[in-house]
Parts: sequence; C-alpha cells; structure tokens
Amino acid sequence: MSDEQKKVETEIDVDPFTRMMFGGPPRRQNTEENTESTSDKKVGEDYYALIGQVDSIMESVNKLKPMIKEFSPILKYFKK
Repeated sequence: MSDEQKKVETEIDVDPFTRMMFGGPPRRQNTEENTESTSDKKVGEDYYALIGQVDSIMESVNKLKPMIKEFSPILKYFKK
C-alpha cells in the first residue's frame, strides 16, 4: 500500500466530529517547508532586534560618558 492510501485510510477512520474539532493529522511536507522559511525570517528578526538593542546601549554609554568624566576625580579619591 502506498503512503497516500494509508493517509486516506487514517483520515477516514477518524469520526467527523473529532476531525471537525481537532482537524486532521498534520501534513509533514508543508510544515517542514514552512518551518524552514519561518526560521530564516525569525533569525533575521532576532538579528535586527539584537542590533537595535546594542545600538541603544551604545547611545546610553555615549550620553553617560561626560558624567563619568566629571565624577572620576571623586572616584579616584575613594580608591586611595
């Protein structure tokens, strides 16, 4: 028996109410293709989110740099 015939038989064995409520068995071919394309998109989105966060951290450091320079003599005094 071919794979297609087995799939058809398993779908027929499930009663209509169960099929209506929970759907049929998942199809592997479509999900594998979808997961590959969505995983590529997700990696790209994660990368851009990471770059955005690093950029915001660098902006914060640049804004705080003058203040740290002003307090550096005080910090040096406490170090001694």
